[in-house]
Amino acid sequence: MALIKYGSFDIFSAKIASVQRATRPYLELFRTVSDIREATRAIQPAQLELDVSSGARGLALKSLKLTLGFEGFMQNFLNPTNEVYFLAWSWDLSGAPIFEYPGINSTPQQCIIPMKPGFTREFLGSGALLFPALRITGGLAVRIMIWESDQGMRAFGKVLTEVSHTIKTSKLHSLLTTISLGAGISTTTISLIKEASVELANCIGKILQANSDDFVDFFEGYYPAADGWLPGEETHRGNACEITLTRL
Repeated sequence: MALIKYGSFDIFSAKIASVQRATRPYLELFRTVSDIREATRAIQPAQLELDVSSGARGLALKSLKLTLGFEGFMQNFLNPTNEVYFLAWSWDLSGAPIFEYPGINSTPQQCIIPMKPGFTREFLGSGALLFPALRITGGLAVRIMIWESDQGMRAFGKVLTEVSHTIKTSKLHSLLTTISLGAGISTTTISLIKEASVELANCIGKILQANSDDFVDFFEGYYPAADGWLPGEETHRGNACEITLTRL
């Protein structure tokens, strides 16, 4: 379960398909996934039309700070420096593939960050790219897992490969691919995507835990396509770290 949470999948932007609205004009009033689900209980599954953002939107991780309480989560209190890394995966409901960070071709040297509690790591430019600036369909979902590496660089390449394979063979990937094939999207599809996103996060967490790494924090963010979007920075604080994101 996410320790840092922003928004909810249920507030993604959509409307009921025009065919169903034609016979039930009142359905035009409902413009989020949760409201539509409640309003269409008698006509499930309801077909949806997803909102598309008016402009391109992207997200980057600008900085990562370990808070002074970070060491309370660790078994070894004597380490002068902690080797920290983060993995991220993001998607919208356009049917495009899940965007992964850092990606399968990254090296351990590029990903593992020596850090001490109380210090901040700033990333160059706008930050580490979590999702490229594109027009968003439905909304943008972002997951960031932050871990301390106990194995150092020895097994990190294998972990990246396994995580990437898990994402590409996940139920979430399959459901998003179905959307890209023009199969349409319904309230049932939305529910399946929500469940699959939780399942994928659990699978990735188990991979990292099996590598004997230590969990630090988990960010889960949702940005509806119909909401306003102001480029700039936003900061979120969890139990063991603080992250600053750049809206692109």
